[in-house]
Amino acid sequence: MVAKNTPSVTPWALPALARSLGALPGVGPKTVQALAARGLRTWGDGLFFLPPRYEDRRRVWPLDGLEEGRLCVARGRLTSSGPWGRRGKVWRMVLDDGAGRLNLLWFHFKKAHLEAFAVGREVFAVGRAELAEGGWRMVHPEVFDEQKAAEGRAVGVILPVYPELASLGQGGVRRFMADLAGRTVDLIPDPLFGLLPARLYPCSVSQALRQAHLPGPESDPAELDPPTSAWRRVLAVNELFYYQLGLWLKRRQRLSRPGLVVDPPGALVERFLAALPFALTEGQNQALAAILADMASGRPMGRLLAGDVGSGKTVVALAAAAAVAEAGAQTALMAPTEVLARQHLASAQALLEPLGLKAALVLGGADAQGQKQARAAAQGGAALLIGTQAMLAARLEFERLGLVIIDEQQRFGVHQRLRLAAKGLDPHLLVLSATPIPRTMALALAGHLDISPLPQLPGRRPKIATTVLAFEQRRQAVEAMAATLAAGEQVYVICPLVEASDKIQAHDAVETHRRLGEYFPGQAIGLLHGRLDSAAQQRALEDFRAGQTRALVATTVVEVGLDVPAATLMIVLGAERFGLCQLHQLRGRVGRGQKPGRCCLVTGPEPGELGRRRLEVLAATADGLAVAEADLAMRGPGQALGAGQAGLPPLRFAGEVDLLPEVSRAVDGLFGQGRPDDEPLAALVAEAVRRWGRLMELVEAG
Repeated sequence: MVAKNTPSVTPWALPALARSLGALPGVGPKTVQALAARGLRTWGDGLFFLPPRYEDRRRVWPLDGLEEGRLCVARGRLTSSGPWGRRGKVWRMVLDDGAGRLNLLWFHFKKAHLEAFAVGREVFAVGRAELAEGGWRMVHPEVFDEQKAAEGRAVGVILPVYPELASLGQGGVRRFMADLAGRTVDLIPDPLFGLLPARLYPCSVSQALRQAHLPGPESDPAELDPPTSAWRRVLAVNELFYYQLGLWLKRRQRLSRPGLVVDPPGALVERFLAALPFALTEGQNQALAAILADMASGRPMGRLLAGDVGSGKTVVALAAAAAVAEAGAQTALMAPTEVLARQHLASAQALLEPLGLKAALVLGGADAQGQKQARAAAQGGAALLIGTQAMLAARLEFERLGLVIIDEQQRFGVHQRLRLAAKGLDPHLLVLSATPIPRTMALALAGHLDISPLPQLPGRRPKIATTVLAFEQRRQAVEAMAATLAAGEQVYVICPLVEASDKIQAHDAVETHRRLGEYFPGQAIGLLHGRLDSAAQQRALEDFRAGQTRALVATTVVEVGLDVPAATLMIVLGAERFGLCQLHQLRGRVGRGQKPGRCCLVTGPEPGELGRRRLEVLAATADGLAVAEADLAMRGPGQALGAGQAGLPPLRFAGEVDLLPEVSRAVDGLFGQGRPDDEPLAALVAEAVRRWGRLMELVEAG
């Protein structure tokens, strides 16, 4: 039975967590709206509204021992209180504990509130201590009398500090979060606790959430640093464990089914390889051998082919398609853009059609006749169908789908891979990634797939010289373009925007195309972006490939797949607006012929220090893995693996992705020793299916 729950219903199997946050006392419509803007709607969501820091108010500081800039709790007798200064616009209280004095200052205040603290009373003040000309002071401190302090809600405690909410102050947020935590955390089940090493999983989820939202006065100071706290590690491991278990179950599900046996004599693959104008690299040979062995095993293959720009993934994939065709089955290749799909079609026609294998194109923007032809090709047994997400359309049916290839797999989600695979009877799956990825990211990306790296580049492609130019130096890029055109070579000019924007100050393709046309009146300059219709895009590409246009102004639609050997210069405008791996892929479009390539990264007027540092990485190395590692280090895993990455899981604790290898080993260790339907493993399987069942199309284990 296919599980119907999505991982976003509730984070744990507790029905109360599906209730609206508006059902909590003190949470009015404005607060509900502010929380919803952060993606927080249910009690389960609210438990992840975690404090980024804490205020430790357990210690009362003597007034002669305060520390500059430190949040301090002070106690003393009020010796004066009232308007202060020449115009009386500041309210000042003076606190004295017999050993020292402290000035408490308010520049904005409610008079009635401050007048309630009479001179001579003992009070507590909480704020950041500053050493000024008149001695120690606190600006806008919180002040409490002894009765309120005795209640244990203001001093003598550790208080969580939550992210700002427009409609509510910290006190109000703390009240409703404490209420939410008090109603739920002790009820949350955690069958995982006790099954993992204490070093990795030191307490249950309920204890972790209690420590996060309701820290007790006995809390270890180490727990007051959320990035390194044990409670955060527990929540991250819990999330990563069930994701990895879902992938383990998916792999088990795949390996438990019979797959199409692709074990032909191999004549077509031999002819395919013999016709290539180059020899495969060692990595390509190893990857192809692994793919052929997988497809001959009788189990559905699941493999990720990961290599740098120009490492030859497409050739390996087409060789696999030839083997599948010789076995009497079809291959479907899905690419993220029409440009890349058409590029693959051209490659397939050049390499496969001489073998008698037909390739057809499937595009969403095709007219009725084109869609009819695509359906006929699929149902008529065409060896290879190449297209965009249009291949997921329900009306497209295959005669015998044996292999699914997903190119640029990081652009697609797991569910999209599975939808295409569902058009066959457990077809083999091969996914390609031109973005080199660190091992920890590969685990998140590849999921239940085996990984074949392509570490070498075919032939002796010259390195691409990369230069970073400040905005004030952009004239140098124009001069480089003039020299390249004069040498009879071609140029890409990449812009971050299609058209000018009121909100973003950056180069746009339309205006840049107009200006370059005026500056180089004797040169034909093309324009390519995603808003052009399919026919216009194709004309722009063909004109550039044929050399009819000498320069092409484009957006990142040319990021992958485009192969124009005469293009030797790439200019990227507003380069700091692009990701490091994206820029690495873009520069891989040049230097694909006999002449070396160059890449000029031109910054915008205010690139920022981080932007400049990122571009310097590209100028320093051509190693895609080094680029990816630097991207991970600079942006942090939380951004690199954020929800906006289509091919990645929606993980709340993506910043803890470095735990993935150990968590993955823990899953293998637990389930390698016993059956998934044995207690207590069955409870873990049920939870993984509840969270990830729909997204991964898992079936109930057992």
